[in-house]
Amino acid sequence: MSVLVPAALEDEIASVLGGGSLGVEVAAAGPGRSVVRVYLGAADDTDAWRARAERILAGHGLSAAESPVTVTPVADERWVERWQAALAPLPIGKRFVVLPGDGVVAPPGREPIRLVPGMAFGTGEHPTTRMCAEALERLVRPGERWLDLGTGTGILALVAARCGATRVLAVDLDPEAARVAIEVVAANGAANTVEVRTGSLDAAASEKFDGIVANVQSSFFLGEAGGLAAGTVPGGALIVSGVLEEDLEEIVPRLRAHGLEDEAVAIEAPWACLTARRAP
Repeated sequence: MSVLVPAALEDEIASVLGGGSLGVEVAAAGPGRSVVRVYLGAADDTDAWRARAERILAGHGLSAAESPVTVTPVADERWVERWQAALAPLPIGKRFVVLPGDGVVAPPGREPIRLVPGMAFGTGEHPTTRMCAEALERLVRPGERWLDLGTGTGILALVAARCGATRVLAVDLDPEAARVAIEVVAANGAANTVEVRTGSLDAAASEKFDGIVANVQSSFFLGEAGGLAAGTVPGGALIVSGVLEEDLEEIVPRLRAHGLEDEAVAIEAPWACLTARRAP
């Protein structure tokens, strides 16, 4: 399924549009325009996917004429498996390496986080994932409780657990992503520490956490700053990513208004990772 979108919205639309798909590709399509390609399974209801895409585009103020949706059949070449097989071990943070499959060996000095072959939802290659992993290495203390919002494959939840957290709740709005995360967590022997649920802040109920890592789109932080503060213990940490550097101009004041004071910012242009802390 292909959708023509403004280049300024390509990442935000791709992240939402691709949830539950086999994978997403973004490519330039002329000045100021991009095409988002979403790869679907043979059994997927393409009419339902098209209708969902049109609702998402309308929510971003894009008309059907401006951003047409097209669905084109392609041969099943087991793209996800072939793509993962071609991936090299990917270092994240200072301690870890993401391995794309069972037959890949971790380089010396790195702790492996092994993915389940044939499953999409991220391999840790995005700059925001790497920056979040570095922040977790710095902030997580033994015995703490952490929440991973928008867990995807579960990589950041596993990093938190390996860094000493004894309770990690990993949540994702996409049921398929949550299913993948459950398998990845089990494959890495962390099922006793990491619990995966479908949902967002609501899935955490009234539980309080020593830290929250949220690698999601910027609009979430603008709308849920109060909920993030409420879910963090006094003195607790918040890792904000999935956002562009320019988005921080809006996000930082909103967090401060709810008692979340920014401490540090890491930049891997154009992406940013902000660490904040709730007032004691």
